Amino acid sequence: MSVIHVLPPQVAASIAAGEVVERPASVVKELVENALDAGAAAISVEIAGGGLSLVRVSDNGCGISRADAPLALERFSTSKIHTLADLSAIRTLGFRGEALAAIAAVARLTILTRTAAELEGTRVTASDGQMTVEPAASPAGCSVAVGDLFYNTPARRKFLKSPLREADLCQETVARYALAYPEVAFKLTVDGHERLVAPPATPLERLGLALGREAAAEMLPIAWEAGELRVHGYISSPAIGRSRRDGQYFYLNCRPIRSGLLAVMLERPYAGRLPLGRSPLAVLYLDLDPALVDINVHPRKAEVRFAQERAVYQALSQAVSAALAPFPVQETWGVPGWPFPETPTAPVALAEGIVAYGVAHKAEAMGQVRNTYIVAHAFDELIVVDQHAAHEAVLTERLLAGEEPVRPSPPARLELTPREAELLAGNVGTLADLGLEVEPFGANSFLLRALPASLAGQDAPALLADLLAELATGRDLDPDALREKLASKAACHAAAKAGDRLSLEQQQALLDELLAAWSPATCPHGRPALFRLTVEEIERRFLRR
Repeated sequence: MSVIHVLPPQVAASIAAGEVVERPASVVKELVENALDAGAAAISVEIAGGGLSLVRVSDNGCGISRADAPLALERFSTSKIHTLADLSAIRTLGFRGEALAAIAAVARLTILTRTAAELEGTRVTASDGQMTVEPAASPAGCSVAVGDLFYNTPARRKFLKSPLREADLCQETVARYALAYPEVAFKLTVDGHERLVAPPATPLERLGLALGREAAAEMLPIAWEAGELRVHGYISSPAIGRSRRDGQYFYLNCRPIRSGLLAVMLERPYAGRLPLGRSPLAVLYLDLDPALVDINVHPRKAEVRFAQERAVYQALSQAVSAALAPFPVQETWGVPGWPFPETPTAPVALAEGIVAYGVAHKAEAMGQVRNTYIVAHAFDELIVVDQHAAHEAVLTERLLAGEEPVRPSPPARLELTPREAELLAGNVGTLADLGLEVEPFGANSFLLRALPASLAGQDAPALLADLLAELATGRDLDPDALREKLASKAACHAAAKAGDRLSLEQQQALLDELLAAWSPATCPHGRPALFRLTVEEIERRFLRR
């Protein structure tokens, strides 16, 4: 009996679909790309149930004729290429002809379409390997509805996030294409509510949609050109940055791409200009002869291979360096508004007569090593403190314990993206538990009315961006765990960083408050905040014992 056999067509189609359709956002990507290739000037995206119940993408592009409609669902059917040579000159987003066939293999698909030359439209339905084609009323253009995604492959649903998170990923996908095509109108509706509305605009106006108006105001234009390569777009000034790279968008010939090396070359010129742990924002476009790049190395065309990688990376680095030239490189970063009380002058009594270790010993700070580690002595031992981990531990405890709020005057105004605004509006109470009082102030705008004393003086938009990132990834946590997660992130944002120069008084204040805790061993991330060297250990190292 033979052990090798050919898979049934339906099984093979399902496996192939997995290369293209991973989640609802994959469906949105493929259908939006088809709409753009069809010359659409307006694209509407509607999702329900996180995209599992429904994804509908409608456009006013060229449409599909009655004769071509059945072929659209065949594997490898395409209008973009005809010969092998065409692969080296591709400027369209889609070309493999697999998207609709792959989607139809794992969902119930309906296409309603009409070309401008036709008087009557066409409806194509596909489900369980069966397809029907019939006349139907339709505006010029195309509308593709994808329902009950993964209904026949339930195992794939287990690897998806919550419907809210899947909806966020769909929105990120739409925003990514809206940045690349500012001349096209985009609209996204999630469960009946408009989440994103983007009329035709200038590239700079689209930056405000994706990154927020305040961030867009801090963006710097860049431009660099040599031979077949052109680099242009916008990067953030050193005045703003984020804790993650989610504000970085890269495009090749208007195609969204991923590249860790491009991110590295973007960030390298920021060394000494942006604090450690912060990443710049960027929307960067690379225009390159298609013959010099291979876009067929990834099933979803998300990654590319450059024929001359070094030239591309150096071009990006030089373009960014030129834009940042007016901003000086700093050796160290100061710590304005240091949020520590004055050093106590007497022991602090704790419960049941216990005396706080640090205050009772009056450990004395002696200085910093590389502006990162505080060295102190206390009778018969040396204490070495990681200033960031220590400060983070101290601030986390303060925030969880509750602090007297500080009310800025006037209140700080926060301009957010539609996605951020919806996320913040749904978590106002959670932030209030930590002493951060925010209230709506118009579309996608909020006022920061109060914040804990330990966070006073912080960059409010950057702080809220960090907290919103935590809220987006912590939807499934219980309230206490989420509160601790937010407190830890806020503390990390406000804590002294490695490389910050602290005065001796600031070092002493941090040391006293840290050692006043009963167990100051680690920061919220589990890293040690300090270690001790006893006189005995020091003597052993000098062979005195």
